[in-house]
Amino acid sequence: MFFDEAKIYVAAGKGGNGCISFRREKHVPRGGPDGGDGGRGGDVRVVANPQLRDLQAFTFKVHHKAGAGQPGQGARKHGAMGATIIIEVPLGTQIWREDELIADLVNPGQEALLASGGTGGRGNTRFVGPTRQSPKFAELGGEEEGFWVRLSLKLMADAGLAGLPNAGKSSLLRRLSNAKPKVANYPFTTLEPMLGVVDWSGEGDVFTLADVPGLLEGASDGVGLGHEFLAHLERCQLIVHVVDLMGYYGDSALDGFRTILGELDAHTPELGAKPQVVILNKMDAVPAEAVQEMRSAFEAEIERLRREGHPAFTFELDDEQPDVGRLVWPVSAATGIGLQPFVQWLGPVVKSLVGLSSAPVGSAPQEEGGTVPQEAEERTGHVTYRPRGAAKVFAVTKEDGLFQVRGKALKRLVSRFDLTNEEAIRYLGERLDRLGVYAALRSQGAQPGDDVDIEGYAFEYH
Repeated sequence: MFFDEAKIYVAAGKGGNGCISFRREKHVPRGGPDGGDGGRGGDVRVVANPQLRDLQAFTFKVHHKAGAGQPGQGARKHGAMGATIIIEVPLGTQIWREDELIADLVNPGQEALLASGGTGGRGNTRFVGPTRQSPKFAELGGEEEGFWVRLSLKLMADAGLAGLPNAGKSSLLRRLSNAKPKVANYPFTTLEPMLGVVDWSGEGDVFTLADVPGLLEGASDGVGLGHEFLAHLERCQLIVHVVDLMGYYGDSALDGFRTILGELDAHTPELGAKPQVVILNKMDAVPAEAVQEMRSAFEAEIERLRREGHPAFTFELDDEQPDVGRLVWPVSAATGIGLQPFVQWLGPVVKSLVGLSSAPVGSAPQEEGGTVPQEAEERTGHVTYRPRGAAKVFAVTKEDGLFQVRGKALKRLVSRFDLTNEEAIRYLGERLDRLGVYAALRSQGAQPGDDVDIEGYAFEYH
């Protein structure tokens, strides 16, 4: 069974607490504080592994948690960092957090950070100052980050086979590659996507070919799991229509082609605009005159689509469009008739399309001839830096007599201290004052003794 969807929980490691410690050696009369920092929590990272086939492993292991940082110790010893975990996924995996795409892994070895470990708390040594020479408090480790993510696999293939059920897609993949998909004389034989490698030159020049289960009318709306199957064609550079010359359940071959073309257009505009060619399969079961007649009908249909500007058939190779006759190929997957010239033509076409679409990740855009755009040259001159002004990091509101202070930076600050430690509370009060929290509360009419809620932590204003 092919698994192309999974849901997992990832959690980074908690940061280690800082240490409260003082030197107490016999011959050091004024030893002072020497508490070390806590270690940073481990991260959760994901990496693309081309050796993996699908997401089946995540049906057995759902929770992935990194190691926590170790607490600091005396003698200024810092705690060890938590262990980072690496999650390996197949090429073409997309990672979603709710409705946000946070990673799309399309290159071998490509990595992405999913959850960042909590920072280690500072030991009491870090809080020594002219007016605080023996602090008896330290920071707590930062909280871990954890959430559910959805993994979605879209096959990485150079070309993809699309067609109605029982059109012969699996037979074609079996004939052209070493893949062994199930082949039988009934619809929906293929229940999961398959990949094969096609050697088109006999000298090691290859491209990958994807076979997806048969599509039905309404596939773009989810009929017959159409959304899941069409998604596997989104990364292909070229789509090969496999048309049954004998038709499908009363529909003519041309009607079937129009159905699949409409579903590709309806799924996403980008998918419908990909370069496409047509294979007229099962020519061994149809008289030669009928094959030629059908080929002429398909060429006329593609010519009509070209005149209407359909992007799937107006693509260019070497600065010119391929002849309409090169876009329609009668073949027989059962006997192999017509496949050799088709593959020898298709190989260079796929190679050209893949070369046009492949650009190094993160590379700067270039104009023709490899020169840097003029705008980029203009940006290499003198740069003037100007202050942006302080960003507002919190907001103060009053509801039912309770003052509420909200802000992510404040939440991180307050959560890092033990609020049962009087020295820690005093230090926190100084930080809040420098950030302008007290001034904002006074401007809202706060009086000594009023209750203040700072991101869920209760304080008394004074």
